[in-house]
Amino acid sequence: MKDATAFLNSLETKARMFAPSARSTYEANEALCSWLLNPLARWADGAYGDRAFDDAAKGYAKYCMGVWKSQQQYEKEGRYTPETLPELISEVYEDEGYMVPYMWAAILIYPFWPSMVSHIELYRDEFLKAIPAGGKILEVASGHGVMGLLAAETRPDIQLRGFDISPPAVAVSDRLLDISGHRDRVSFAVKDVLNLETSGEPRTYQGIIAAMLAEHLQDPRPLFAVLGHHLADDGLVFFSTALESAQRDHTFEFHQESEPIKLAEEYGLRVTRLVCDAGVPVPGGRFLPRALGMILRRR
Repeated sequence: MKDATAFLNSLETKARMFAPSARSTYEANEALCSWLLNPLARWADGAYGDRAFDDAAKGYAKYCMGVWKSQQQYEKEGRYTPETLPELISEVYEDEGYMVPYMWAAILIYPFWPSMVSHIELYRDEFLKAIPAGGKILEVASGHGVMGLLAAETRPDIQLRGFDISPPAVAVSDRLLDISGHRDRVSFAVKDVLNLETSGEPRTYQGIIAAMLAEHLQDPRPLFAVLGHHLADDGLVFFSTALESAQRDHTFEFHQESEPIKLAEEYGLRVTRLVCDAGVPVPGGRFLPRALGMILRRR
């Protein structure tokens, strides 16, 4: 049966430049990272076979190179320089050739980037384990679906619905879902989460996952409106975002940790836990890329 080592071994052959740092991060946090990678390896192997691991390694390498180039451009321009929204939709979110490798990379950064590892612990121990018994979870921008599937794997009592704007991403999540054995409690669908009803019945979800989404929006306020409307009185939000971290499709530029906190407070939420770790900056640069994760409750 495949486990975390399958991803690490593929990095050694298909992404040699990035393999040492990934392995170092994994080995320093092995129990935590294995919680994510071991089930992912089983699902990936069942859904795609051996090629999944080489594809994941190549996608991870391409992603890391793209991030580094974008960060250098960010330093040069002094601001984010994303593509226009129509280009992002057609050339990124709807392009299977781009999105599938991107989806592998988007989950592998959690166990392989030092700036992201703390998010795994926050998500598992202070979000998933704290959701009320029998809770309903909403995942906005579910992407690869792995966060939702880990929720179902960890909490056999919960129900989860995930939505994403990208058909190729939902196709990946559905394929993994079929292998996971959680289809009776989990569903994924193509839908713009910002169009979720905010005038109908409120406070219906005991858990909401909004991971690494806000920086992809031209304005994150509608996202916080969705969170504030749909979160139950006894519910929790797992929210994460990138600060001063440029990518091809990062459109909203957060500079300070206080900025998403203030937005959450505007929509009736409060922060009960926060982690924020720095990534690799451009030497001598003005900007420090960081990954921020928060647990939110109702005020």
